[in-house]
Amino acid sequence: MKTSSGANPRSERLEGGSHPILSPKSAELREPSAADRPARPNALWAALTLGAAALVAKLMVTLNLPLFQCWLRKLTGVPCPSCGCTRSLLAWWEGDLGKAFRFNPLFFVACLTVFLWLVAWVVEVVSGRNVLAGLRLPLSRPLVWKIGLALVALNWLYLCLTLPK
Repeated sequence: MKTSSGANPRSERLEGGSHPILSPKSAELREPSAADRPARPNALWAALTLGAAALVAKLMVTLNLPLFQCWLRKLTGVPCPSCGCTRSLLAWWEGDLGKAFRFNPLFFVACLTVFLWLVAWVVEVVSGRNVLAGLRLPLSRPLVWKIGLALVALNWLYLCLTLPK
């Protein structure tokens, strides 16, 4: 099918450099939607990264190698906001979710989020539906960053009060 310029619609570009797609109901050109793009495997990479880190931590414990040390805690005695993440990963590996939460609650929530993201991605790939498009937060970016920083601060306070000296 040819466009008004006589070119093939798949080779013609719209403003902004995107490729046009013919609407199924009409011969009008439209911008590609999220459903037209293949699912990105970002969730898979995030899950594989967490799994590899858990495997390395488990191998280090199994081989009686020392676990990674927190330099901030080693030098100052104050835990960093990510203290307990390695032990949390080990608890995830062993299936002890309560212990994983106690070691670092924010990291636990991050791991849980990656797991749910992976499940949603698999559903998208299998069903062909865009599941995650409806989950976009209607919040502005600065507010999301402020909430994130507040959660990091609360998590750090929790770690300072609960981790053994």
